[in-house]
Amino acid sequence: MHTLVFDVYGTLVDPTDVTVLLESRLGENAVHFANQWRKKQLEYSYRMGLMRWYQPFSQCSKYAFEYTCEEFGVSFTDEEKKALFLRSLSLPAYDDAEEALKKFSQTDAGRFAFSNGVAEDVEAVLTYSNLRPYLQEVVSVDAIKIFKPSRIAYGYLLERIALYNNPNAEEPTHNIQKESTQLDMDFGTSRCLHYVESGLDEQEQEAVIKKPAYAMQDASCVWLISSNPFDVIGAKVAGLQAVWIKRSPTSVFDPWGVEPTLTVATLTELYDVLRYRNVLTLI
Repeated sequence: MHTLVFDVYGTLVDPTDVTVLLESRLGENAVHFANQWRKKQLEYSYRMGLMRWYQPFSQCSKYAFEYTCEEFGVSFTDEEKKALFLRSLSLPAYDDAEEALKKFSQTDAGRFAFSNGVAEDVEAVLTYSNLRPYLQEVVSVDAIKIFKPSRIAYGYLLERIALYNNPNAEEPTHNIQKESTQLDMDFGTSRCLHYVESGLDEQEQEAVIKKPAYAMQDASCVWLISSNPFDVIGAKVAGLQAVWIKRSPTSVFDPWGVEPTLTVATLTELYDVLRYRNVLTLI
């Protein structure tokens, strides 16, 4: 059986919807402001990942907002900021999302959401957009405090899928603490794929690689579905199947020599392609 894993922001829901609130203050610059805000959110998550200095994605978003305000030379009141950040919890689904997820839910495929966002925020967004009923579980990297596209994040995803499929299995313990700029990893108790990162000696690698059998989810049967090229490439490098949802005809995929398993324009098109390939079976 195959498992479909959906990125949330930019794939299922439209993060640029905040532009509506920005237009009254910024006019035609609202779109540019929103796009830069989004780019900075991602940049900050990448930088924090490299620094091993985790802060929740919501905090990355706040830092990115303040930066973008400085760049555009604008300021917002506390009430306006609060409204903007609340709007990020009530984003609309893309037109194809609910129809496609409903179709996917009528097949034998597993269905997960996987996000850099905090689980509580992702749950709120998916509930608001009426998409949550079609998904079996929400997986957030906040549990391990390492952002996508780290291979550790995709390893954790495989672990969560395996646990979902084996509900009687003992859940592994993750003890990843952030102290100032240092992540203290307890390799004696952790069963996630921390061996991927640098800085581990051979003894630590051996201890972490010895995962229980249930954690060995077959990555080739897991399909990461995202409109974000960084996410698609990260999943492919980690050994998963990966689908790029090319939501704009002008979107460009990073020329790294790592290609998506599939490229489609919409989620409904993806359903048709996977059914044609016999990846999905109706139930």
